[in-house]
Amino acid sequence: MEAMTAVQATTFENGRSLTSEVALAVAAQEHGCQCEAYVDWFTYKRWQAQGMQVRKGEHGVHLTTWIHYTTTDSKGNEVERVRPKSTTVFCRCQVKAAGA
Repeated sequence: MEAMTAVQATTFENGRSLTSEVALAVAAQEHGCQCEAYVDWFTYKRWQAQGMQVRKGEHGVHLTTWIHYTTTDSKGNEVERVRPKSTTVFCRCQVKAAGA
């Protein structure tokens, strides 16, 4: 699998939800920052792809995302399914430039 580019690391094709946006807005208030959901909050790997490093000792916000996928049932029909996936995200004020 190829490494994610910095541009890909800031793009969301799916996975946005109102629940996540509210959770991130509350977390931003708790941090005392103005970070916006899907603009300033990314997973550890997405921050790394952007050349950033999460500061030591920082705690992320745990979110549940929903993964959409297609399977084939016993009759050979394609069936769309959804499964939960837990992830942790960090806001812009919790990271620094890698190597800094």
